[in-house]
Amino acid sequence: MLGAILEHGHKVAVTKLNPAQTEEATDIGFSIYREGPLAIEEALNSIRQASSAMAVQAGPLAYYGSLFDWLDRRSNAIDPGPIKDLLRDHIVKHSAVEQGAIVLGVKITERRFHTIYSLSVEVGIRRLRLARLLKRLGQIPSSATDVESGNMIFEAAKILPLIEAFKTAVPLQDVPEYLGATKRQVETLYSAGVVKPLIPRTSRGSVRQVVFARQHLDGILAKLGALPELAANAGAKFHSISYACQRGAGPFKDIFVDILEGRIPSFRHPEKTGVRAIYVDVNAIIEMKS
Repeated sequence: MLGAILEHGHKVAVTKLNPAQTEEATDIGFSIYREGPLAIEEALNSIRQASSAMAVQAGPLAYYGSLFDWLDRRSNAIDPGPIKDLLRDHIVKHSAVEQGAIVLGVKITERRFHTIYSLSVEVGIRRLRLARLLKRLGQIPSSATDVESGNMIFEAAKILPLIEAFKTAVPLQDVPEYLGATKRQVETLYSAGVVKPLIPRTSRGSVRQVVFARQHLDGILAKLGALPELAANAGAKFHSISYACQRGAGPFKDIFVDILEGRIPSFRHPEKTGVRAIYVDVNAIIEMKS
């Protein structure tokens, strides 16, 4: 059946092949089968790509033709072997199969892919708005039409966290308070690419809607929170990062990055949070850099 589909197309009726065609199809099929699962997966890729089905909603019969029909309905009398499991895995891997759907006799317990329609229902965002969002996030080409967007599929494990990150994102104007920094400090880190927006700056709509994933910002705060606490008897030589930069330690962006990367000894003030909690020895930094 595998060889027949590859040689004669999706609607082949193997019982109507002449003996020579049957022998040729058998040789092709078993030569692939002998090479193992990877070779079979490549053959299934070829079969799917050769299908005339265009819509993402098209079913397995449209994509795999008589091979699917045989395994789904006509091979119950005999065990077809591992090809049935391999085809099911291929369908789930490349189609937006709903959770709970029965594919070749097995219930699918986890959804691996979404269409933009099913994704819209899942995340509660209207389809057209979702399509615009995915274009800004770089998940759909900016030139894609509604039909082209509707025919795309998205890996659930990647796309759902991305959309959740957008729904809970922090707007640029709220980042200073979130990071415990001044507006100028945040603008500096944003311009330098240290604090990275969720929507890439080169994407359409990135200027109008500058937002930051909480996970990204929390990662920065976690690094700052891991700094050793400034001792109560540390003395007058320790000052905030703002003061240190004003007194010649270096540009704020460079000092901040060096602190995040552990290249400059720094401490965390116990009564403050975020960037304003960073304290350093100004003279030690100047001495180290010189």
